[in-house]
Amino acid sequence: MNEADIKALLDRRLSRERAKQLLIELVRVPSPQTALLEEEPLLKEFIRVAIAPRLRAMGVADLRYDPMGNLIASYGSGTSGKSLMFIGNAMNQPASTMPNPYNGDVVDGAKFGLPGEAVLGKGASEQKANLAAMLHALETVIASQVTITGRLIFTCCLSGETGKHDAIKSVVEGAGVRADMAVLGGTNLKITLGNRGRIDVFATVQGSPCHSSRPWDGVNAITGATEAIRLLLAKVKLDESHPQLGKQTLTVNHIRSFPDSTHTVQERCEFTLDRRLLPGEDPNEAFDEIARIAKEIEGLKDPVSHKPYAIDVRMGPYMYPSLVTTDSPIVRALLRASKVMLGHEVETYFSPSAFDQGYLNHVGIPTANFGAGEHQYAHTDHDMASVERTTDAARVFAFMMLDYLT
Repeated sequence: MNEADIKALLDRRLSRERAKQLLIELVRVPSPQTALLEEEPLLKEFIRVAIAPRLRAMGVADLRYDPMGNLIASYGSGTSGKSLMFIGNAMNQPASTMPNPYNGDVVDGAKFGLPGEAVLGKGASEQKANLAAMLHALETVIASQVTITGRLIFTCCLSGETGKHDAIKSVVEGAGVRADMAVLGGTNLKITLGNRGRIDVFATVQGSPCHSSRPWDGVNAITGATEAIRLLLAKVKLDESHPQLGKQTLTVNHIRSFPDSTHTVQERCEFTLDRRLLPGEDPNEAFDEIARIAKEIEGLKDPVSHKPYAIDVRMGPYMYPSLVTTDSPIVRALLRASKVMLGHEVETYFSPSAFDQGYLNHVGIPTANFGAGEHQYAHTDHDMASVERTTDAARVFAFMMLDYLT
């Protein structure tokens, strides 16, 4: 099929009202982040009741789950050797203080600087608008009865707010799913070309408690943590920058000490570091540098008691940095689809946020973020997505499916 034929077919079949209906229905099924993270039962329930039945109803017979519980669906004969993957996410922010977070209320988008109508609901601005767009694109393409000679892969991961790659890694490495290229949810119908990565580092300085009237009897973990932080901020190498992504950074973003009692020299002080990575940096190498420098406090002594400190440094969740160019096959496919279906090539930009595109590009699957969603309303009581942009995202996704896989 040529691009004019694809556009004409899709223009007849894609429906703004259907995209709106899907978005409302998805918002009404809670799938919040909790302390259980990917093990939260509501996430698997969301996939079971809101995603899998829709795929079966549209004619997707090849459905399976990886060991973590991520849903993997594929469609098409696979005879052409081409493959394209669309990745959705179930997990969104908890309801918090948002009124009616799961009602799916429809509002006038103009009041919020958005075109047309908007749907309110937790997850609309990040995960669920893109799920609605992907599902509508899938059902439209399958209903068209055009033969898909490639392999169309759709996965709904349990993740979305965890700040780690565990779910998509389970899909790719655990279940053996790969594709020529992949699309993740985006924002405001723009293509994300790059972002910094991130590692979390958890450090615990161990001291020895005593009454604070006799500080010479103990080892003050707070003093030790202060010294460790000073060493880290002074010695960790942060001299590289990227013209669009900015600098490497190291930030202390949490600290607490124990025991929680008065007039007590603290036995333990914990702090967390956020180290932002530029493309080309390896998370493990960045952690090794931090751990090596932090360990230097074990050669120092409490200035009052002259007894030594101890420290434990642990690497927490991490996300790879990501960088693609406009020559990347996935970016070219998105630009081509948007030009045909929307009448113009969408904008490209660089994001401050890390997500699974870093991991996918790291393992050799060209990936970019694109789709509906309004990041300015993410994590707020006005969590919402534009119906118009959700529909436009579906138009772009559907064109990509038919253009690349037929």
